[in-house]
Amino acid sequence: MPDTISINDKVQAALEKLFQQHRLVFWYDDHAEMTDLFESLQLPQVEKVIIANNEFTLKYRILMEQPHQRFLLYQPKEKPVDYENWLLDLLLSHYEFRTEPVSLYLQELELPQEFKTLIQEHEAFFTHQKRISDLKVLLEPDDRESLIRLKMLSVVCATEPEWDKVLYALFAEAVKAKETYYKVIENFGLSRFLWETIEKKYGYKSPKPSIKDVLLRLIQDNFERNTPIGKPLLNKEAYLFVNRWKENSKARQIFYDWSLVLEKDLSMEVFVQNQPIEHLLEADTYSVIDKKVIVDLRDRILHHTLPTHTLQEWIDKRRVKFFFGDYAHLYEALSFAAAFLDEIRKMDLTMQNPEEGFVKYEKQWYKLDYLYRKYIFESEQAEHQGILKELSAQIEKAYGNSFLLQLGDNWQAALEGMPRWSLERVISQKQFYRQWVMPYIKKENRVFVIISDALRYESAAELRDLVVQEDRYTATLNAVLGSLPSYTQLGMASLLPHTQLTFQEESDTVFADGISTKGTPNRTKVLQKSYAGSIAITAEEFLRMKASTEGREFIKPYNVLYIYSNQIDKTGDDTTSENKVFEATKAEFDYLLRIIKHISNMNGSNVIVTADHGYLYQHNRLDATDFSDFTPIGHVYKSSRRFVLGKNLVPNASVQKWKGEALGLGDQTEVLIPKSINRLRIQGAGSRFVHGGASLQEIVVPVLEINKARKSDIEQVEIDIISGSSNITSNTFAVSFYQKQPVTGKVLPRQIKAGFYTEAGQVISDMITLLFSSHETDAAAREKRQSFLFTAAASKHNGQDVYLKLEEQIEGTNQFKMYKSITYRMLIAFSSEFDEF
Repeated sequence: MPDTISINDKVQAALEKLFQQHRLVFWYDDHAEMTDLFESLQLPQVEKVIIANNEFTLKYRILMEQPHQRFLLYQPKEKPVDYENWLLDLLLSHYEFRTEPVSLYLQELELPQEFKTLIQEHEAFFTHQKRISDLKVLLEPDDRESLIRLKMLSVVCATEPEWDKVLYALFAEAVKAKETYYKVIENFGLSRFLWETIEKKYGYKSPKPSIKDVLLRLIQDNFERNTPIGKPLLNKEAYLFVNRWKENSKARQIFYDWSLVLEKDLSMEVFVQNQPIEHLLEADTYSVIDKKVIVDLRDRILHHTLPTHTLQEWIDKRRVKFFFGDYAHLYEALSFAAAFLDEIRKMDLTMQNPEEGFVKYEKQWYKLDYLYRKYIFESEQAEHQGILKELSAQIEKAYGNSFLLQLGDNWQAALEGMPRWSLERVISQKQFYRQWVMPYIKKENRVFVIISDALRYESAAELRDLVVQEDRYTATLNAVLGSLPSYTQLGMASLLPHTQLTFQEESDTVFADGISTKGTPNRTKVLQKSYAGSIAITAEEFLRMKASTEGREFIKPYNVLYIYSNQIDKTGDDTTSENKVFEATKAEFDYLLRIIKHISNMNGSNVIVTADHGYLYQHNRLDATDFSDFTPIGHVYKSSRRFVLGKNLVPNASVQKWKGEALGLGDQTEVLIPKSINRLRIQGAGSRFVHGGASLQEIVVPVLEINKARKSDIEQVEIDIISGSSNITSNTFAVSFYQKQPVTGKVLPRQIKAGFYTEAGQVISDMITLLFSSHETDAAAREKRQSFLFTAAASKHNGQDVYLKLEEQIEGTNQFKMYKSITYRMLIAFSSEFDEF
């Protein structure tokens, strides 16, 4: 006899539930084994009756005397055949209760008897109440056996009842060399269903199937379908499954881990090394593919064997591939290296006079400093720096010899014999206050002046682009002639209101009309002497204020606010950190944007970002030939790598001597500047980051005017589908996407995820990630053609409308929103049909 305690609980619970839906429940006990259990049952508002040759009396009672009463009708013997069963009409219109375990499971799951065989095949699954409860929550009235088994698998694997997610769960534990889920699946008799489904869906068949084996076949097949050299063994559904897997934000780590394992097991590095890069550009199944692409691109850059525009297109193609994030800095370094070398090959560094040299640097030559900085930054952050060793050496040589030295020498030649430190049609840094601040004072408008110590002109050009990409900001970049010597004390003083700048005797401290300009308190004095509603403050102090409360209260008395930031110069001037100056520049951008937004939150709308000076920087350690053997003679106040300050200074062929009057100073202080880009030998001082001299990098000082607009003015590029056939007539369907505008300051790139869907929202094609970031003005160059592969499920929608949906990610989340949807008609003559869950 079955365990009466466990059966009693099941019977009690099952009957209570049945009587919520049925008035009459029949219970036939073939061997009269459940009589005691029947007698012990406590069913409120249910009358228990034994069938014992009293059928006519019972029928009259049930139908006539107690037509609303609930009855449990128990017969302690087998059910009579239909033609002898006098209660058959009642039985057929109500419910028959069964007490063998399989029937109890069916009743608890509210499944009809037709699923009895399914329960029997997997009876071990139903011996645990939690599994039954978990399965019951998932069941739907129209579920077929295959779908019920899928849901059983999902219960075992503790995941949602979706085929892909069941596989993800199995793959996740397999990568840890565990088989907990799979062994349970075998114990419950579900492994046959698992492998039959995998064979049916993906074409995988093996006499000894295993999780790792199917994984290997799936991932390798995906690789081979993305290359012209492959011979895929599985079907297109397998390919689409792996593509979905790579796109799944929650499961991509599982793919990542397995890819690395199988890459090693299959010796993919050896195989990939023998393939041309053109065959690999679309493949992203293994990390080694990116390594191969990167090394190949590096070699082509080194030997200049690929047009730069093609190289950049290839890098853009890799940006949306699976492993790009692991090598992003390497790819960016290669992109900047190619652009730098291309720019330097076509750059003409000649000039007829200083004015021409200044303007050419402002308009064009600064780009080489920008590209060099970006390359160095990305290469220093790169994941495998050794790969770039030879390229970095080429970049350093080109930057130092072909650009810095050549430009420095040409510029120096233009400066020779220059009587005064001024240029026609170029505003001097000493005119900054009158040129940019006074107009706001006259109109009684508020202006915030942010002075970023050593913010170079090329860096300000990038900052301009970053500001413009922020919504509702406009930014205009200007260049002024920095004061000489180009160091902090004089540069900061030049930006303040003054009629005369002088040096403190035997010191490098600068006075503006008799007031020291050293430190923010003194700078406030100088500002307020010119205009009372002024103040100077450090960036740290400014950002500590809450914008909406104390910040707005603080700025009320002032229309001119000077805010000082010092991350770049502080890093570069320290010999222990000068090699991090480009990292400090990146950090300064973030810091300046914080300040600008803080100003906006205080209702400020007018901002000017400028600097005291620029700098020279070479990442490699310098050779002895980069230093001058000159030793200053005279009354020296201050000596640094790039200038000497004093009086009665003795001239020398290695330096250019300037008198104070020629530099626009109000005293007799003299300055010696090393010619071109040479450095003086100074014990203990840094040599890679230097300033104070007259190079264009040091004295072309940025003035970035920023204004906050009232209306939103930022947008992303628009994407259209170039009209073709609206009928889909093959399993592979090509779509031409068109980027309507080039990417510019206010028009940003757009990345979308594209795929075909049914009206009910079912995905029936692969999902493709596309990045639209072209700067090309030629419309034809902004077209992308992409092929989509349809799933087997698409066959069920033949003759119906389907939808190409373009979605974009919601910033800061893993969720997507609809960007655009285009309707197509499915008209494919499918060769076969596939059963789906």
